Amino acid sequence: MSDLTCAYCRDWNAAHPDEPARTACGPCDHCQAPGHIGAHPRQACSVCLCETHWAEISKPGLHFDLSHIIVIIVFGLAAASLWPIIARWW
Repeated sequence: MSDLTCAYCRDWNAAHPDEPARTACGPCDHCQAPGHIGAHPRQACSVCLCETHWAEISKPGLHFDLSHIIVIIVFGLAAASLWPIIARWW
């Protein structure tokens, strides 16, 4: 996200013409560098990200998150507990 595409900074600058132009929404959630708020498709909610972290998260491919292990464990436990019930039917 660049300064020109950030709606929050653009709206703030339009609403406050007498103040210095805002070039960042706030600090990046990862590294505290100047960043912009935006809804990223791979994030659960809107976050403030700098250009570097926005590009890092946007890279194509699989991204591992710790919550993925929880999903795998839940599916494994469900399969292990349902297997004896399903096996009796055959």
